[in-house]
Amino acid sequence: MKLIKVGLLTFFISQVAAAEVDVSLANGTEKEELKREQIFRLIEQHDLKKWWFTDKIIIDESARSPFSHPVLTLKASMPNNDHAGLSQLLHEQIHWFEDARKEEVDNTVAELRKIYTSVPVGFPAGARSEFSTYLHLAVCLMELDALTHILGKEKAEEVIATNGKYFYKWIYKTVLQDQAQLREILKNNRLYI
Repeated sequence: MKLIKVGLLTFFISQVAAAEVDVSLANGTEKEELKREQIFRLIEQHDLKKWWFTDKIIIDESARSPFSHPVLTLKASMPNNDHAGLSQLLHEQIHWFEDARKEEVDNTVAELRKIYTSVPVGFPAGARSEFSTYLHLAVCLMELDALTHILGKEKAEEVIATNGKYFYKWIYKTVLQDQAQLREILKNNRLYI
């Protein structure tokens, strides 16, 4: 049973393994509160324990984009689009998985560099650096696979394709096109959930 603390209230959530989840609001706005409600809803509706690596989450309406470290931080965007919210949450949790596996990440990136000799850097096609673009091929493939497990293949691919219309355009397109090859690389390098 999962305990989620919200101020003085405690919610019991059965799907996420026994630990406390601390979801705090950076500014206390209504949009942030709606996003927190979405996080609770997603935890209640789906078994996320396989992809859960940190129990501290901040929701910050003023954040330019979500990020994983030092504390998993989500934007207050799309609180009524649970599929997009789930994608965002899983993506940032997967970064925590990778963060604990430096050697596996380095080996995976080295192999990806041989296949994709030139990758885009920067918004909207790539990530903030060349290394981050390679890293996101792994993150986004695991994001796709987590969504597939939870929502089914068709819906998962739809969510990933929608994400790819707005950001990480080359990354998400490549993940959808080359998912079997990418999955094999991650598994071979012990960097797969």
